[in-house]
Amino acid sequence: MPANSPRIPDPAFHKWPANTSDDYIKARHALLEEEYALINQIEKVAAQRRALPPGPVIPEYVFEEGCWDLNSDLPSKKITLAEVAKKGEVGRKTLVVYHMMMGENNTTACSSCSMFIDGLNGVAKHLAQRFNLVIVAKAPLPAIRAYAKKRAWNNLRFLSSRDNTFNKDMGVEEPEWMKTMPQGPGMSVFRYEEGEDATRFCYQTTPHFGQKHDKEVIRGMDLLTPVWNLLDITPEGRGNWDASLDYVEKWDGVKF
Repeated sequence: MPANSPRIPDPAFHKWPANTSDDYIKARHALLEEEYALINQIEKVAAQRRALPPGPVIPEYVFEEGCWDLNSDLPSKKITLAEVAKKGEVGRKTLVVYHMMMGENNTTACSSCSMFIDGLNGVAKHLAQRFNLVIVAKAPLPAIRAYAKKRAWNNLRFLSSRDNTFNKDMGVEEPEWMKTMPQGPGMSVFRYEEGEDATRFCYQTTPHFGQKHDKEVIRGMDLLTPVWNLLDITPEGRGNWDASLDYVEKWDGVKF
């Protein structure tokens, strides 16, 4: 095990009720070993990701963006990825794009994208300390902003790619893994290189992660939302649950 890898702690740090059976404790210790092996593997993969060689220079796609205030009716503006990235503070030239499934004729985004963006909106102020984050969709900007306002996504920036080929070029429009889908989800990472005055592609992931036993493995973005990970620690697991735009009632009888 590498010297900087997390080590199994004293089991005493992991608590369970005093009357826990020996079988449970034995199984929990075995699970701890697997969980710490997983932590090491995740960090190994993250290091490989960070060490990728420079990607290609990205064309100067022009997007449309509105005011931060979703209630504002100020005119929209044209902006490029480079302008979004390089306006970050010194040392913060990385740009993360969430590709939202919302096509030219849609008034809502897909339920899974909505779930993802709910989470991103909640942590956007924290992420902004490290990188720039924008949500990009093919829909017209007014439709994107109207839906964002309805979802109370007040901490995020939204760009419309309606008038450029960004989605197609990035492989999220009629994606290879599901050509019947007009727009697909994904997360792409770019970095503005000041010395080149250019934006380079760094990394992309989408839900599609190949095939296993002739079935599509749609797990490529699981680590980017807490939802799936929280479901995984419950006895029920994920089951057949999927994100929805219809929600359960809160404890006070009012729907979320």
